Amino acid sequence: MGVIRRPVWRGVFLAAGWCLGGAAAHAACDGPPAMTARFQMLPTEDNAVALGGWFASHKQYDCAVETFQTALKTNPDSAQLHYLEGLALIGGGHTAEAQGPLQEFERLDPDEIKSHLMLAFVFDQTAEHDKARDEWTRALKIDPKSEQALEGLSGELLGEKDYIGVVKLLQSAARNEKLDIDLAQALGLLNHLDDAKAVLADGLSENPNSVGLASAMTVVLVKQLRYQEAINLLQHTVDANPGSQEAEVELFRLLVLTNHINQARPMAPKLLAERPGDPQVLYLAGIVERTMGDYTAAKAHLEQAVSLEPDFFNSRYNLGMVLVFLKEWQAAAVELNKAIELGAIEPQVHFELAKAYHGLGQDAKAGEQMKQYQELKKSEEAGLEASESAGQGDKDLAAGDVKEAIVHYREACDAAPDNAGYKFQLSIALHKAGDTDGERAALEQAVKLNPDLAGAQRELGYLLSRSGDRAGAIQHFRMAVKAQPEWTDAWINLAAALAEAGQFAEAREAAGTALKLEPANAQAKELSDELARDPAAAHQNP
Repeated sequence: MGVIRRPVWRGVFLAAGWCLGGAAAHAACDGPPAMTARFQMLPTEDNAVALGGWFASHKQYDCAVETFQTALKTNPDSAQLHYLEGLALIGGGHTAEAQGPLQEFERLDPDEIKSHLMLAFVFDQTAEHDKARDEWTRALKIDPKSEQALEGLSGELLGEKDYIGVVKLLQSAARNEKLDIDLAQALGLLNHLDDAKAVLADGLSENPNSVGLASAMTVVLVKQLRYQEAINLLQHTVDANPGSQEAEVELFRLLVLTNHINQARPMAPKLLAERPGDPQVLYLAGIVERTMGDYTAAKAHLEQAVSLEPDFFNSRYNLGMVLVFLKEWQAAAVELNKAIELGAIEPQVHFELAKAYHGLGQDAKAGEQMKQYQELKKSEEAGLEASESAGQGDKDLAAGDVKEAIVHYREACDAAPDNAGYKFQLSIALHKAGDTDGERAALEQAVKLNPDLAGAQRELGYLLSRSGDRAGAIQHFRMAVKAQPEWTDAWINLAAALAEAGQFAEAREAAGTALKLEPANAQAKELSDELARDPAAAHQNP
């Protein structure tokens, strides 16, 4: 699921009665004669709003800017004029220049949500994402239910890969379709697939024909290997939205990428005719044609896809495969090398490149690529075995069969020794079995492999605190909150461990952070109150 941004300024322009459109060339500022005369005689705020608004509604944004700037010379403290100047600058394509007027508007009227929404948009457009996030946050303090602010902040958090932050922001909020998709995306990326599915199911129950929600749901279903269910959902969406190219493209993509080529094949000509310049349609059609053996057509469509979207490695990879079939060895080598450079990780790309080098008579390079292919293939197979073992372990644990769960988690760890997550899963099963030494060993291995695995850091800190190793416990609790700063329970654990060690100032600070994250958290409040009354009373195991 990609991050979808809605241009928050669109609604503000319309609310101001202004038309939207591209920046118009600056021409003579000839407004209605009577309106212009009134403004020239008396450049008041009201007259400027009338004339500047007329220019903006006719897409003469530079003239609108001049009008508002002229009025500001005699009305420098007019929040409205600064605001309208900022809007006109944005409308005229001068987004970065709008910062100054909008910041003046914010200074003059800090409790008006529009200033924060517009500044957040401007900062987002100029890639000043920290400032954008701050403005979205300020807007939400004014109106916690603002859809624009919730969408903007969730978009920033997704862009920063702060998926826990997205969940905390949206899980209790009143959500629209866009926010449901954002929340589901964050949950999915945290591997909480059932929770993501539940969010999208609720959204689809209210809007069963939504293309966006259905598309997001298919991502979850594909991750759960429920391909036919995903296909059925998108087919329903296509049937419910006749003429929707968006829905048809989503179904086409799903059918191709799940290898349902026979079902996808009749859709390719129709979509190519409807969307001849769509790089995704060209890429997917190229895969269909390659699979059906029509290499000439596949080459043409994949070359177009690459020219339109040169950094999409899958188009280059598939083009390279087609060129190998056509024995165009040099061109194939170029495309396959570029695919690898851009991020292609499939073992097969090295196999195809080995063929290209062999065709060019470069046997040494072909041998190197075959070696990489074999190593990656072996690793991929081991990874699949590990994933299957871990999945079985999850089922065993859910069924209460701890002994079998441990067996399968150990199999996963053996097959993928560098996977910290499998070691963490093993530690959970060992904890349930009462094997404290084994649990600690597994957790230590997990955090050594991945220090940012917050759950493992927290559990290891808990074990160390129970054994009396206060310094070790504090160290791992600190690592947990560093990796996952929005995790309230980890902050509570850190606060209690610090109090146990007599580090009361830091303990109060950690407890205060927990309360900021969850003001209603009873455990955080109790600990904070105890530390405020009598630090010694907080001497307790976390």
